[in-house]
Amino acid sequence: MPVAADPNVFYSRFNRIIAAVFTAVAALSALSLFLLPTAQNRVLVIPALFVVVFVWEVLWRPDLTVSDTAVTVRNPLRTIVVPWAALVHVDTKFALTLYTPGRKFAVYCAPAPGRSLTSAGRRKTTDPVPYVTGEPRPGDLPGSESGEAAQLVRARWDALQKSGRVDGGLAAQTPVSVGWSWGRVAVLVAGATASVVAILIS
Repeated sequence: MPVAADPNVFYSRFNRIIAAVFTAVAALSALSLFLLPTAQNRVLVIPALFVVVFVWEVLWRPDLTVSDTAVTVRNPLRTIVVPWAALVHVDTKFALTLYTPGRKFAVYCAPAPGRSLTSAGRRKTTDPVPYVTGEPRPGDLPGSESGEAAQLVRARWDALQKSGRVDGGLAAQTPVSVGWSWGRVAVLVAGATASVVAILIS
């Protein structure tokens, strides 16, 4: 299997649909409140706009980037970069989860399916799940968000190993980068505080 040169980016389509709906409703609410004749109620524009910021951070922004050098996980408020040499296991019990020596990182945008979707997926799927030995977890099923994301990671990992571009036995010595987005944390805290104040004085 050839190693893909360009990174693959995965995000939750369901989360982005929900984010778009919430953003549209919040934006229309903010516009309606701004057009109110009484200035006192206009302060409610603040919590409406906060909803837009919150939804963007929690539902729209998270994604997973799989490149030839690392797996980059953008979760709400933090970004994790896992070099391939540090990766030791990929699991999908509750969500796609990347394991490194002594640590594990859940991928927020790739949750495992619920029971109803799992049952439907098992009825539709009879073929073996690629890169999974033994009985696959519900989160490995094709069509699920965790399954699709896991397939991207496992396929690239397998190809890099076969091409000799990933050195085995270096996981414990390979650092994983975890960065908190303190600027966005501050924005969300300030927005939440301002929203509470606006609601109380309106």
